[in-house]
Amino acid sequence: MSLRHSYAAVLRLLRTQKGLLQANLAGSLTQANISSLELAKNSATVDMSVQIAAALKVEPITLLALAVASHEKRTVREVLLASLAEVETLSLADVQLPTEPQTLTTAVVKEARKKWVAVQDLKARGFSQSQAAKELGIPGSTLRRLWNRKSDG
Repeated sequence: MSLRHSYAAVLRLLRTQKGLLQANLAGSLTQANISSLELAKNSATVDMSVQIAAALKVEPITLLALAVASHEKRTVREVLLASLAEVETLSLADVQLPTEPQTLTTAVVKEARKKWVAVQDLKARGFSQSQAAKELGIPGSTLRRLWNRKSDG
């Protein structure tokens, strides 16, 4: 059985347990969207799941935890405790998380920035390009490129 089917089963269970019609959950989704989800014809997006959870008056994680527990044939308690143990191992259980993706700086980019800073420092100290290239032990072509670059970006 797919996770889509488990999500469908849990969605229908919660909706009927709360005595709601598909139309009551619709909000910005249509009743047809809810029906397609409950019939496992479509998968819900994260945003859809948040809207559905709000309409059901449950936390979005509750909806997902129920679906995962159903899919994995585990209890919700087991799923949530395993998840909590994972976030604690990652040292993320008690921290504010970013709300936007963070730009990752690779080792290559860090090294390139370090070289640019070193070149700009020698330039500011009055070194010639050939002196700077010798001082840093980098090829003249690399030095010239970094010498003339206005920023490190």
